Amino acid sequence: MKECTKTDLEKWIYKLDEKDSNLYLEANNTDKIGIFQLNGNTAERLCNEVRPENFQEIIAINAMARPGPLETCAPYYVERKESGISPYPKEVEEILKESHYTFLYQEQIIETFHKIGGFTLDEADGVRGLMKKLSKAEKAEDDVKAWNKTVKKFIRGASKLGIDESMATKISQDLQAFSGYSFNKSHATSYSYIALITLYLSYYFREYFYSSVLTYEMDRDKYLTDRINSVRKQGIEILPPDINKSDSHFKPEDNGNIRFGLNDIKFVGEKATTTILEERKNGEFKSIVDFYVRTRGRTMTIKVIEALISTGCFDWQDENRKKVLQTIKIFWERKKSNKLEEKLMAIYEESKKIIDSLPAIETTMEDLVNYEKTFFGVKVFSSLFTDNVLKAVKKLMDMKVVYPTLEDVGDRSMKIPVIINSIRSFNDKNGNEMAFINIEDQTGKEISVPVFQSYWKHVKENVVRDKLFLINVYMNNDSVVFGQPDWTESDFKIKRMVRQIGK
Repeated sequence: MKECTKTDLEKWIYKLDEKDSNLYLEANNTDKIGIFQLNGNTAERLCNEVRPENFQEIIAINAMARPGPLETCAPYYVERKESGISPYPKEVEEILKESHYTFLYQEQIIETFHKIGGFTLDEADGVRGLMKKLSKAEKAEDDVKAWNKTVKKFIRGASKLGIDESMATKISQDLQAFSGYSFNKSHATSYSYIALITLYLSYYFREYFYSSVLTYEMDRDKYLTDRINSVRKQGIEILPPDINKSDSHFKPEDNGNIRFGLNDIKFVGEKATTTILEERKNGEFKSIVDFYVRTRGRTMTIKVIEALISTGCFDWQDENRKKVLQTIKIFWERKKSNKLEEKLMAIYEESKKIIDSLPAIETTMEDLVNYEKTFFGVKVFSSLFTDNVLKAVKKLMDMKVVYPTLEDVGDRSMKIPVIINSIRSFNDKNGNEMAFINIEDQTGKEISVPVFQSYWKHVKENVVRDKLFLINVYMNNDSVVFGQPDWTESDFKIKRMVRQIGK
C-alpha cells in the first residue's frame, strides 16, 4: 500500500460518501472491532436490532445507545422501522420521518412545538427545558401547572392544522415521555461521522485498521482475546512474533494476515525493539548466537532474550522453547566477556550439548500457555483445548451430556468443559468462605462464576488454576451459576461437579 498523503486523507476520510452501502455492510458485521461508538455492548445490541442501512440510522443508534432511550425509545424505533407505520398525522410524520416516527432528538421536540403547536422557537426551546424538569421523579408544582398550560396551547395550535384534541393530547404525552431521553442531534451526528470514518477504514483497509486496534488493545488484556477472536472469525490469521518478520507492533503481511509485534511482548520494550529493527536492516538474523553478537551491549538483557524465545521469535531455529531457554541460561553464564563470534558459537554449542544430555526436556502445552500469559498477558496461539480434547468434547456434545460453550448454558444443571484461569476466594457476609472462579470455554469466552460456600467447602481442594475441567453449571436469572438448582447433601455428588480432564 502506498503512503497516505494529506490529500488522500481529505479525499478518503473528510469527504466520505455517506451513501456508500459498504459502510453499512460493515456496521452490520457482528465481528467488527474498533468502531467508534458502535462497539460497546449497548450499541452492538442496538446494531443487531436496528440493522442500520444509512447514516440517519447510525445517528439514531448513537442517540439511543444509553440506558434510558434503550428501553424507552428503541423498541418503538425498531418496530416502526420494520412496519413503516406511523401513529401520528402527516404533519408530525414529516418531522419524525428520519427517525422512523419516533421522538429521539431535542431538535424534533422544538420543531414539533413550533410547527404543530404554533409556539415561537424561543418558546419551544423553553418548553424543552420545562420537560427536562418534568422528567425527574419529584416534580415542582409550578412546573406541572406550566406544563398543563403548555398542553392546552399546543392543542389549540394543533387544531388549526386539523389535528383533533385526542391526537394532540397523545402527541404531547409522547413528547413528555421521550423528552427526558432526547438527545441533541448535532452532537449525535458528529459522533456518528467519526463512527463512519472508522467503518470506512475497517472495510477498505481492514488488516491495517485491525492491526492498529490490536496494538491499542495490548494494554487492555481483558479485551485483547475477544478482539483477536473476532479478527480470526473473519478469516484473518494472527501470526506469532518472529525476530526476522515482526515490526514494532501488529502489522499486516502481504498475504493479508497480521503479524504480532516485538514491542507488544512484555519485557522487550521500545529500546530493545528499536535495536532489533535497526540491526535487521543489515540482514536477517541467522541464529540466536548471531542475534546476540549483533545486538549485545545495546539493551539486550537476558530477560529480553528469554521473552523473545518464550513467545516463539526463534521457533524457526528450534521449536522446543523450554530446551532453548535452558540452553541460553547456561550460555549466558559461560560467555563472560567473550566477544569473538566463533568462541561464542562454540560456547552455545557446548551449552546445547549439556541440555541435550539431560532427560527429555519437552515443551508442553501448559508451558506454551504459561509463556503466553507471562509475555502477552493472555493466551493467543496456545490452548489447553488441544485437538484430542476437542474430539473428546465433541463426543460428549453428541451425547448431549455437556454444554459445548458458555453461550449454550441453560436452566438444566450440566457439565461444561472449561479452563479455570483464576480463583478468588473470600468470606461472605456470614463469615463463610466462598469463591469466584474465572472460567474460559473452547471459544475463548471468559466469565466469572460464583461458587457459594455450601459447594465451595466440598470442591475447593479439586479446583486448580490453568487446568481443564468439566464443571456443573446452570443459568439462573441471566447469570451462569455453579452447582445444581436443587441442593444435595451428598458430598460425593458435589465433588463430582468438578472433574479435572486428563488428571
